[in-house]
Amino acid sequence: MKKILAILACLSIFGGMLLAEPISDDPFEREKFEQNKLKTLTIIPENQHCTDKNASVKIEYMPIYDEVRIYYETLYVTYDEGEAMNTVLACLQDFQKEYKYSHYKYLKPQSQKISKDERGQRKAIWSAHIKFDR
Repeated sequence: MKKILAILACLSIFGGMLLAEPISDDPFEREKFEQNKLKTLTIIPENQHCTDKNASVKIEYMPIYDEVRIYYETLYVTYDEGEAMNTVLACLQDFQKEYKYSHYKYLKPQSQKISKDERGQRKAIWSAHIKFDR
């Protein structure tokens, strides 16, 4: 009985070894994987859904964490919070369809910031930090 159990254990270990993915010994391949693992992609949506001609949307996507930081930026005098939220929601829905995510949630409350650019004009920046799920 003990011999049968030992043979079955050896066969299961051997079968697991056959199905396991081999580990690459190439140091360049490992280094490339490590560099791309934590990379943040900056995406400028083609269809920005903006009604304000001064506005722009930028998405920073971290694929390893399935997280997105989205920024809506415009001049302060033309800033409208409702229009910013609608634009961001439309861009998020496009992103969700393109990358095949099922739903998302906000990790931090949405924030608004007013700052000056290099030309001295006041800019309004609306941002959100979002986690996607498959």
